[in-house]
Order: sequence, then structure tokens, then C-alpha cells
Amino acid sequence: MSKDRYRTLAGPGEAAIREKASRFLAYAFAIADEDAFRSEADRLARIHHDARHHCYAWVLGTDGERERANDAGEPQGTAGRPILRRIHAAGLTFAAVVVVRYFGGTLLGKGGLVRAYGEAAHLALQAAPVIERVVRLPLTVLCEHALAGAIRAAVLQADGEIVLATYEERCRMDVLLPCSVIPVFRKSWSVRGVLFGDQPGGK
Repeated sequence: MSKDRYRTLAGPGEAAIREKASRFLAYAFAIADEDAFRSEADRLARIHHDARHHCYAWVLGTDGERERANDAGEPQGTAGRPILRRIHAAGLTFAAVVVVRYFGGTLLGKGGLVRAYGEAAHLALQAAPVIERVVRLPLTVLCEHALAGAIRAAVLQADGEIVLATYEERCRMDVLLPCSVIPVFRKSWSVRGVLFGDQPGGK
């Protein structure tokens, strides 16, 4: 996966499994940050206030550099980590899974818990739609009117977006470009007299 792109959830997914009378209800959803996760986790906690365990894992950052897993009272490593492994296996970030367990009276053992939490998370993630998003950074471009059409085409060809364009003495475009494209884009257009917003005379 390019550093300009990441996979996340486009919508929620749910699943339920039963293991020796215990019920595992799994909820997969996209999150923008920890606050968003806590809000959804609190909502699920209110709905399932009588469940014994609310275990979870989440991953954040365009490179998946931040993550957390919580066993919520289950034996260490038997719930949060298996959930987290399923998020990793799906190649997702900005994503979370909460698995709620209603205890059925029969102990499952560590191996049984690992399988149950992992499988519930897997099924919930399978049920959720996935989307690929592009990481774009803002750039202000100032050019002669004769170059405006070519620059517009170059931005769109690079999978960028044109946020705003004004045509006064010079053309000014506020654009969004994939971060890996920006150095090459700046270099190729600078030699043709194009200025950028962070340069002297580029305001």
C-alpha cells in the first residue's frame, strides 16, 4: 500500500457467535480518533450494560502507527490481542472492533477465548464495507493564465483535487495533492515560472 493511501471502514459491521453457551457480539466501525472510539464504545456499553466483558482493539494513523487492545477482565492476551490481529490482517486503520461477551456459565480456556474473540472480530470486519482513502496535503499554486489549464490537468492526473481557483492578475489555485506527488510536482512546475504559496512572492 502506498504511503498516500490507506484502507478503512466505510460503514459498520456486526456479527454474533456462540461458544459453549457464551455469546460474543462483535461491532466493527471506523474512528477518526480516540474520542470517536470512546463515544461509540460508551454507546455499546449502555446497550449491553448487563454483559460481563466489553473487549476491544483499535488502530489509528495513516500508517497504523497507533493501536490499543484491551482484554476487559478476560485472561491477558485472550481477547484484545486476537481482535487487534484481525484488524491488522484486514489491512485496516482508523478502525475499531468491540466484542461484547455474555458469559454462558462454561469456562472456555485461553485457547477457546482466543478463537472466539478472533472469530467474532473477523466476521464483523467481513460484514463491514471497506474503502481506500487518499492522504492529500494542501498546496497553493500561482501561475500565468496560459498555464492554468495544464496545471489543472496535472493536478487531476495526479489524483489531486482543486479546492478553489481565482483568476485575477495571476491565476491562483488552492489544491490538494497526494503527499508523495508534491516534491515532483513543485520541481516540474517551478522551472516553468510557477510560484507556490510558501515561497517569496507566492502569496
